[in-house]
Amino acid sequence: MTRLEISAWSLAGGSACVFALAVVLAGLPWQAACAAVAVVVAAWAWRSRIVVGAVIGAIAWMCVTGFDVHRLGHIEVAGSGDLVRAAVLVFTGVLAATVHTVVDARRRYRRADPVWVDFHESDFERPGRGGPTV
Repeated sequence: MTRLEISAWSLAGGSACVFALAVVLAGLPWQAACAAVAVVVAAWAWRSRIVVGAVIGAIAWMCVTGFDVHRLGHIEVAGSGDLVRAAVLVFTGVLAATVHTVVDARRRYRRADPVWVDFHESDFERPGRGGPTV
């Protein structure tokens, strides 16, 4: 599977889970629903690109605002609270995707093992074996 296909599945799955969770948790206070949705955003954004993490966060904001805050499906930016919720959810998606990218890059970076390097050192480089003496 290509990276683009993985991103498409992450976006589709994350959007569906965020939507379903926002609808199911509509009876709870919006703070609890927003916290649960933020955890789902982080989980789905973990294995996706940074842009996809931001988009999942934006979709999560729309779902939380429409089903949990205003409860009638009305999506609007009514004040600073909406902006803070949007920023938190988008930042959660971006942060999860960024941290996974950094962790994956560090895992792929391997330092040379000193024992392995000594084992494969050529005879010319060893002192007393025809190479330069130090």
